[in-house]
Amino acid sequence: MFGLRDISIKNKLVLMQVLTCIIVLGLCFAAFVITDINGYKERKVNSTVSIANVISSNSVSAIQFLDNNAAYEILRKVESDVVSATILDSKGKVFASYTRKGHSPIKFQPTYEDHYQFTDDFLYVYKDIVDSKEALGRVCLKVELSELKAIKAQKFQIATIILLIGVGLAFLIGLLNQRYISRPLLSLVKVIRQIREEQNYRTHVPVNGNDEISALSAEFNNLMDEVVRSHQKKDEFIGVASHELKTPLTSVKLYLECLARMDHEQQAKSFVLKANEGVNKLHLLILDLLDVSKLQSGQLQLNLKELTIENLVQTCVENTQMNNSGHKIMLNCGTSNTIVLADEDRLEQVINNLLANAIKYSPNEKEIYISTQQIESGIKISIQDFGIGVAKAEHSKIFERFYRATGGNSVISGFGLGLYICSQIIKRHEGIIGVNSEPGKGSTFYFELPVVNQSKKRPVQKKSRSRHLN
Repeated sequence: MFGLRDISIKNKLVLMQVLTCIIVLGLCFAAFVITDINGYKERKVNSTVSIANVISSNSVSAIQFLDNNAAYEILRKVESDVVSATILDSKGKVFASYTRKGHSPIKFQPTYEDHYQFTDDFLYVYKDIVDSKEALGRVCLKVELSELKAIKAQKFQIATIILLIGVGLAFLIGLLNQRYISRPLLSLVKVIRQIREEQNYRTHVPVNGNDEISALSAEFNNLMDEVVRSHQKKDEFIGVASHELKTPLTSVKLYLECLARMDHEQQAKSFVLKANEGVNKLHLLILDLLDVSKLQSGQLQLNLKELTIENLVQTCVENTQMNNSGHKIMLNCGTSNTIVLADEDRLEQVINNLLANAIKYSPNEKEIYISTQQIESGIKISIQDFGIGVAKAEHSKIFERFYRATGGNSVISGFGLGLYICSQIIKRHEGIIGVNSEPGKGSTFYFELPVVNQSKKRPVQKKSRSRHLN
């Protein structure tokens, strides 16, 4: 079934403007015609009542002396639009009557008080003849309203002509105005279709003006820019992933091939260890990719339980220190026996990742500091290094997926997934994560977690916490 929604925006705009014009002009002309007609009627009543007053005053003597001829002469001299005039005596009988040529006499049925009434074609006016408060009779006038018919016809003719002109102008203005609305929308649709067919996301919509459609076009262009950046990140990820996955695999393949050709047991053991190291790197990279996939699909599950945060931090420090003898990790616990409700494996993953990053991005420094401290909202764990640092403009971006700081060393491997995974894990623990850093002065990564209130056995959280990461 055809409906209003099936009409194009172009035609809707024109139709809307035309209908608005018709309604407004119709109401204006209705008020104009009604006011004009009512004004004419009021003037006609006043003039006819004045005539009746004159006839009433001049007829007093004629009635008193029973002079019918004199009364007739008075009636005969009334204005031409009075087609019938009658004087009744006090008993309601016709004393004198005059009817204009071409009209039939009328028998008046007046009431016993001054009044007037309108019919479609005539105005009837009744006026008492009074002398010294004594009612001597009544003047009855019938007035033709042919002028009112002419006025109505003229007004409706003028209204019709102006309405047609107004509708034509509204239609023309609507056609011109719709271009400023439908053309940008059609241009947007054309670009969307072109992007879909050509897969060229760099195509932009022209933005002219500051109206809502221009704002829509500008936001669409911004969206396309985001799509382009996403594709660039994807391409960069594919390149990095190919390189990162290829390197350990090549190493594993090479050493295993050598191992297959050698007989010396000690050298074979060394190659096996190197091959195993490459396999471990590959395994960690794949685990990061799997974690990102789970985060994106909402399938990352947390196994929450109460644990002592100091013990967890101590364990992470010992394990990291054991595998990184080139750096010294300094632990400062400003808390004691702090209980948090968390997934131990995932929290350990966060701490290990932050420690690994601190070591990776401070190759020329030998000390890493990790500390715990009690804060109003719970507990704060900080990892400080003295490495290359991160520019302030990138503090929030480094927690995005696949993002790698531009000031970093290009030879340092990584997907740009570790900090993203850490941030998502901390957020799912109802905590916050952030960084304080300056280029060349090192970085301090930290995260905050609510602690368990031992009396109520539930996490204690700050009532209002800022999500700003600086």
